[in-house]
Amino acid sequence: MAKPRRMSIVNRVGERHGRLLVTGRAENKIEPSGAVRAQWQCQCDCGNTAVVSGQSLGRGSTKSCGCFLRESVTARQLTHGQSRSRVYRSWATMIQRCTNPKSTHWASYGGRGIVVCSEWFDFENFYRDMGERPAGATLERAYNDKGYEPGNVIWATRLAQANNRRTNVLLSLNEETKTMAEWGRFTGLGKQIIKNRLDDGWPVWRALTEPIHDTGRRRRK
Repeated sequence: MAKPRRMSIVNRVGERHGRLLVTGRAENKIEPSGAVRAQWQCQCDCGNTAVVSGQSLGRGSTKSCGCFLRESVTARQLTHGQSRSRVYRSWATMIQRCTNPKSTHWASYGGRGIVVCSEWFDFENFYRDMGERPAGATLERAYNDKGYEPGNVIWATRLAQANNRRTNVLLSLNEETKTMAEWGRFTGLGKQIIKNRLDDGWPVWRALTEPIHDTGRRRRK
């Protein structure tokens, strides 16, 4: 395992970010690449607490414990009438993984600095730019290190991707579809670890999200 790199930590105690007040340090997070991410304990105005990375606080991508999103979703469900549609589910999932530290996939999105452009926090704006979600399609970012914004996101069907990348294995997780090699770079696991896990019968979600232990070929229990 790579040796964690030293970092210079800005003291954020007492800072306010939206509804969050930083109250203290939390345990650092060490990425598979060896990078060390400072984490901060925050008190939300709603009464909940949350652990948020310093990077997310600095970027302004996290401003609540997730309560703001829940309130926004509830309000929008009353106005646009699409709360049960495919496109709305994709939008809500996108917002969750980029803004809610409690989201299952936060570490791979908001936790690593992937943000949603401010305009797309309004579902109507997202729908205006992206239109209806085609059957079987998922959101795909052209550049994985850039966020969700006009020009970097498309509706990608597995068939269309297969036609463009016939030699690649396509895997879908949490409304995104990428090649095995792209997932390897995106997660820091590497293509071979993911391939070994899938060959051993691991489900896709686990093969792409479980941290590396002693080996990537641990048998499924």
